[in-house]
Amino acid sequence: MSHERIASTFDEWAHSGRGENMEYGHGDVVAQVLDELSIRAGFQVLDLGCGVGWATRLLAQAAPGVQAIGVDVSPAMVAEAEKLSSLRIRARYEVGRFEALDFNDGKFDLVFSMEAIYYSPDLAKALSEVHRVLKPGGRAEIVLDCYQGRPSTEHWSEAVGLHLHVLSEADWEAAFKTAGFTSVELRHVLDRRGAGDASDFEPGRCFHDFASYAAYHDAGSLWIRAVK
Repeated sequence: MSHERIASTFDEWAHSGRGENMEYGHGDVVAQVLDELSIRAGFQVLDLGCGVGWATRLLAQAAPGVQAIGVDVSPAMVAEAEKLSSLRIRARYEVGRFEALDFNDGKFDLVFSMEAIYYSPDLAKALSEVHRVLKPGGRAEIVLDCYQGRPSTEHWSEAVGLHLHVLSEADWEAAFKTAGFTSVELRHVLDRRGAGDASDFEPGRCFHDFASYAAYHDAGSLWIRAVK
């Protein structure tokens, strides 16, 4: 899968308003994760696959003097992020590829990513770049909704028209350790809003019935915590 194809797909999502919808869809899980990140004053934070920048802005406001930078391969997503940003917080956005991050070695205290890293055409290189740009002792906090064994996600690649690296938890742990991370912890995070009521459910490309969506919800998002 080429970077151009990925960028084109997410450009279309940005133009159709799907970028803003991601904040609602992922917001509760991200809020739970951010509550545990212990971001300190002056931290340098990278948001990998920032979309329209909603998580980047939350990261920038997590403590005084935090500088958060969002990177996305989609120019349209980055353009929307810039429109939604505020001069009152230290957040900025760049178009870039996960496999060639335009930052010095050891720049960041924290690399965060929500539902993005597995789109990388070269996952091993992307994880190596995350490791490179982190300071010694820095942390990668990566959250994924699609992983091997989670109900109803086996056809997501087909549904979105892009290749996803759908790995087992053991394979994710191995991939981070191969990239040089010394400590890797995996957890599940459940959206506290629940699956909702069956009467409100509308079938779509990813979920054909309420039972499949409820099973997906009950498995939770996969949170990978890795230390350099």
